[in-house]
Amino acid sequence: VRRGEAVDKVIGAVLGTATTTADGRVVVVARTSYAIPCHDRDGEMFVDVEFHKTMLGLHARVNPEERVVGWFSAGSVTPEARALVHEFFAKEALNGTPVHVMLDADFTGAGNGGEMLSASVGDTVLATTDRESGESRSAGVWFSEIECEVDLQQATKLGVESLRSASSAKDDDDVAGLAQTMGKLGKLLTDAQAYVDAVVRGERQGDAEVGRALSAALAGVPQLTKAQFDKVFGDSAEDVMMVRYLTNLTRTQLTLAEKLHTAALIV
Repeated sequence: VRRGEAVDKVIGAVLGTATTTADGRVVVVARTSYAIPCHDRDGEMFVDVEFHKTMLGLHARVNPEERVVGWFSAGSVTPEARALVHEFFAKEALNGTPVHVMLDADFTGAGNGGEMLSASVGDTVLATTDRESGESRSAGVWFSEIECEVDLQQATKLGVESLRSASSAKDDDDVAGLAQTMGKLGKLLTDAQAYVDAVVRGERQGDAEVGRALSAALAGVPQLTKAQFDKVFGDSAEDVMMVRYLTNLTRTQLTLAEKLHTAALIV
């Protein structure tokens, strides 16, 4: 689920397992998550509860041992909305104590040496019971930060490092972004050619590892004529345009379905 263009926050459910150690500590292992559509209207926040129930039911069919252990957020979530969303997940989480995982999607803290993820648990400050409805209401939630360890696979770690360093070309104009990427590729090819020429002339000592890497890269390049390359590039461009068209069409259908049939819970 992709957030709307005007939405500056993302929340979702975190699923996993929870175990208790011999010394009484609770260890929560978060294994998967999914985003839940939400939006603001008239200063209030609405969460798509039906979507959450559907996704949770589908996930239970595949991994029945994984339960809701908390929720995550990225973006600007107000303290009031954070407390109410936390109470909502407290009704479904294991042991009634959900973990709130906060994601630094802008890498502002990570860029200054901080962590990309942080976790906390909340305690109800003051709970009251409505005499008419019998519902329990709280005056607020006090959050305390807990220890959080991120275990990433090598492929995921490389992707996160690339996002953190912002080394990829980002531009609203697709043509300008492609031109910037091709410029970087041209510079890398120039550096590689200069290195090979220097080794051939005997100006610098060759490295066998670099030579094998260059040989493997050249072996992976397909041998195409200019006409064949133009045809392959044109077909790929048409495929990309078709995918973009289908994506926009699907996004429009989902938006209409959300407006017409979505049941939302105000928090």
